[in-house]
Amino acid sequence: AYTGSAGEALSKGTPGAPKKLADIAKVPLLMKESPVRVREIWLEQFREKELAIAGTIAKDEYHVIHANATACPMFLATLPKGEGYLNLVWQYQGGSFIYQTLESFQRQDVGQVEFGLVLFTELLGSHNIVLAHGSLQSGLLDKYEASRLVRITREAYMDPAAYGWVRTFNQRAREFDYEDYMREYRPLERWNAMGA
Repeated sequence: AYTGSAGEALSKGTPGAPKKLADIAKVPLLMKESPVRVREIWLEQFREKELAIAGTIAKDEYHVIHANATACPMFLATLPKGEGYLNLVWQYQGGSFIYQTLESFQRQDVGQVEFGLVLFTELLGSHNIVLAHGSLQSGLLDKYEASRLVRITREAYMDPAAYGWVRTFNQRAREFDYEDYMREYRPLERWNAMGA
């Protein structure tokens, strides 16, 4: 099994690699705005960009996500695709999530990233928000699917029932039963319910 890290997969120069907020936004201008206005500006900036998504995370939610993702940095996302479904593996490190197909992960193909999500914390102290920026890296996912994937990731770290599966997957991998997870947690049904 691959034991590398998101940092290896997101090496310098890789799209979706950790960046500074200043690389994609005018931070001094954002600092002058209210948190509500920063959120509006951020979402508007990426609304029409085909290969990018954006979001914001409140301070308290970010602290829970960061602590839980640091403790348990990997998990599965199962989503419907065509007549079947697709399994992605995500890894978290240093404020970034990367998403790979299960097959790429098993081949240890750290360069094959489907989607990267960076959490920018530069406004956490002043505005109590984290700006999230996602980059689609291949044609496997569309913008809508990437947005849902971020929601699934947030739920995995915020919802105690979901986090129980994440914790088992990371800390007691031999006890993680994929079939039980599919039957009891029903990730495909949760995915489909998000579209409603």
